[in-house]
Amino acid sequence: MNHSQQATEVARLIWPITQQGKIIAQQFSRDHVHPAIAERVRRNTLAVWVIHEFLDALGIPTEPSTSDSWNPVMQLTEDVADLVVSGVGRLECRPVSVDIDHCLVPSEALTERIGYIAVALDEVVGEASLLGFVTEISPTHPQLILDRLQSMDDFPAHLHQIREVLVDQESAQEPSQLTRLSHWLEGHFESGWQSAEELLAQYLWTPAFRQGGAQTQREAPMQIKRAKQLDLGLKLGAEQVALVLEVEQESESFVNIGVRLYPLGGLAYLPEGLTVTILDEADTVCLTAQSRSVDNYLQLYFRGHPGEPFTAQVTLGDVHIVEHFII
Repeated sequence: MNHSQQATEVARLIWPITQQGKIIAQQFSRDHVHPAIAERVRRNTLAVWVIHEFLDALGIPTEPSTSDSWNPVMQLTEDVADLVVSGVGRLECRPVSVDIDHCLVPSEALTERIGYIAVALDEVVGEASLLGFVTEISPTHPQLILDRLQSMDDFPAHLHQIREVLVDQESAQEPSQLTRLSHWLEGHFESGWQSAEELLAQYLWTPAFRQGGAQTQREAPMQIKRAKQLDLGLKLGAEQVALVLEVEQESESFVNIGVRLYPLGGLAYLPEGLTVTILDEADTVCLTAQSRSVDNYLQLYFRGHPGEPFTAQVTLGDVHIVEHFII
């Protein structure tokens, strides 16, 4: 054995091909009539299951059933051996023969992958060699060079690094502030909310809160009216809308709430197709209204119990702005 062969052998991590993996692979292969497709599906399934069991032993959860390699239609049309790693992404588990030095990666497996593992299947002895991994594949040279793979000893650290990046990205996204309407009834208001009359007066248009528009039954003004300016981005250019919330204590058990949208920037009408939706704590739609080209405001009225959460969602095209409240 020469030095390069010895280095490759040391890098290998041996893992058993279990009976459960064999049964699943045979079941999937029977779903396909064409012998070449059936054999491809069988080997891909074995490779995926080996990596699933390997990661499971490390305490890393995976989701084989949500992977494309577990989908009968995808098995038929594409050569995929992906495994979804929970909360991280799709890992490609390429089956290879024990006597080759490289493995071609099909085009359908070149995107949306967090890494590629070469799995040498030796079904005679019932074991697989985890030869190593790479983090990405070049589309111009779509292959795994087996003597250039990173050691599997480094693979858990690779997953941990990806998970940390995803957590940092989520942390960088500013969460929506929870607005407590019970504080409003006591005269305390969160930053960003100001008098509705003051905000709308800045745009030289002060509604009497009775103009025509899509509405529900109530028309009487409520006890407290606060407003927030919403930026709908490129859909409206520099134009914005005002979200106006009206709150009134009906009794100890009920609070009346009105949600309104008004155009800002000197416009007389809301953009057509602007939608305001009220959702409960299970994200179930309770109320919704959509503007027409002739509506100068939208409004929704409802009542809830103290301590009850709800969400107001404003949508225009693919732009969504969400505000969370608790009564």
